[in-house]
Amino acid sequence: MDRTIGVGYAGRAGERGSADPERKVRETLKRCPLFSGLDEPVLRELTSGCTLTRFARRRQVYGQQERPTALFVIVSGRVRVVRHAGDERALTVAYLGAGDIIGETALLGGDHYRDAATATDHGEAVRIPIGRVQELFSQPAFSTEMLRLMLERRLQAERRIESLLSRTVESRVAEFLLDAGERHGIPESRGLLIGVKYTHQEIADYVGSTRETVTLTLGELKRRELLLFDHRRVVIVDIEALRRLL
Repeated sequence: MDRTIGVGYAGRAGERGSADPERKVRETLKRCPLFSGLDEPVLRELTSGCTLTRFARRRQVYGQQERPTALFVIVSGRVRVVRHAGDERALTVAYLGAGDIIGETALLGGDHYRDAATATDHGEAVRIPIGRVQELFSQPAFSTEMLRLMLERRLQAERRIESLLSRTVESRVAEFLLDAGERHGIPESRGLLIGVKYTHQEIADYVGSTRETVTLTLGELKRRELLLFDHRRVVIVDIEALRRLL
């Protein structure tokens, strides 16, 4: 079952009256490193086969046991990628945002996705049918960039495993904040404002801890003047001190 149609437009990019969605699809693909190196005719053909999909907060984009049908490029909003192990155990793999790819595990073959994705905010994504993506492997620029993406995510996964096995909760929280600052940081007079709001539960799910422990850890980092809080957003006051916790 395709759960991506949360609200709004979900038709083909080339349909009559859909000039704005078609332009948004095209611009999104051109900004995405995975597709930005494609020749113009190839990009045009790819765009014609994509759809612009809107999703509501907490709406599942795809499930881990669903038949793989598409990759998605996030246009706006945030998506939580989760790997389930059994009925109750789950590991948050990543929180991804605009320009990021989700659903790439569908390219590994098999009859289902190997992870699940749920929207944490209202947003949009470009839906690209699996068949269209597979055809692009004949394009050197695409193949090279896809290999880079897969290797990057492999290294990220290895780093996560190492962190979960060998670091304290404080160290893992510090790493999460530094990564979030690198992706979403806004320099300002107080330090580095993380421009995306993360709940304590979201951080806990990512670092493999409990919400209560994360709340206490963040409070301690604030007491030591490494952080401060601004309407559920975090400001990193002392980046170097936070890095030393790693």
